[in-house]
Amino acid sequence: MEMEWWISASKKAFNVLKCTDVQKLICAGYELQNEAEAWWKATKPNLKTAHLNPIWEQFKEVFFKNYFPESFRERKEAEFSALVQGSKSVLDYQQRFEDLYHFSPEHPKGEVSKTKKFEKGLKPEIGSVLSVMDIRDYA
Repeated sequence: MEMEWWISASKKAFNVLKCTDVQKLICAGYELQNEAEAWWKATKPNLKTAHLNPIWEQFKEVFFKNYFPESFRERKEAEFSALVQGSKSVLDYQQRFEDLYHFSPEHPKGEVSKTKKFEKGLKPEIGSVLSVMDIRDYA
């Protein structure tokens, strides 16, 4: 869970500093130490080969695959699949959604899929209003 905490803390710092995707990767590389730093040095060229200009989301994807065992990812995937707003505020739901999204099997499907999953988990009185608007951009 230390790695998940690190990702969450980094995300908060990036929001405060208003970092670009390039700056996020530079900061992440700077923050990593010991074995994690060695992992990133070995992984970074592969990520750049797969994605001309890698972004934070792509970094997190390879990071989570490397540092979270499959059984943990499967539990988080199940938690993400069952996630609904319930009694949480929209902000609390959104934060939990973002935390678990990296474990989603739908992750590669993109923005529209992410948006629809978020809407479906909202309270019916909120989700029904948004579904009529046919929003395709998660932000």
